Amino acid sequence: MKIEFQDSPFWDFSLSIYGRPGVADACLFLQDRYALDVNVMLFCVWVGLTGRGPLGAHEIDACVSRTSDWRKRVIEPLRLIRRACRDEPLGVPEFLLQVFRPSMHDVELDAEHVEQLVLAELVPTRPVEDVADDTRLDDVRRSLLRYVQHQGVSRDSRLDECLATILHAAFPGVRSDGLD
Repeated sequence: MKIEFQDSPFWDFSLSIYGRPGVADACLFLQDRYALDVNVMLFCVWVGLTGRGPLGAHEIDACVSRTSDWRKRVIEPLRLIRRACRDEPLGVPEFLLQVFRPSMHDVELDAEHVEQLVLAELVPTRPVEDVADDTRLDDVRRSLLRYVQHQGVSRDSRLDECLATILHAAFPGVRSDGLD
């Protein structure tokens, strides 16, 4: 049975940007290497891109607090199951795994969708402003770096490269000189 979710501009944005060149790989690397939550990162991008300014430290904390149990207790176990079915010999014939894998993928994606709907409830109430792209880019950059700092992740060149990939996908054609 397919779940029918409410419309969500944040979800629509996430699907769009995640499909752009290099973004999925960058997001998954940040998730696997630094334990960063892809949905929170995409939320940082979406909030800034839509002209709501950067997320403050207390807003980042609210995002993480509201979603951490769901991520740890639902999304991460589903991801482990899906990856095990893809990567490990489980004693199950391959043709059965080929039938099973897509449903695991769909369930994991639905769990991600739930997290995004929870995050969307936390959209800052400040008004959307008509600001220049370079200002929006700076807002997104500040939000992403606040999130990285909140998670206690030490920045390195690979992390910065992946974040820059996401920024360039969100702001094609806008010149960015990096994350600082």
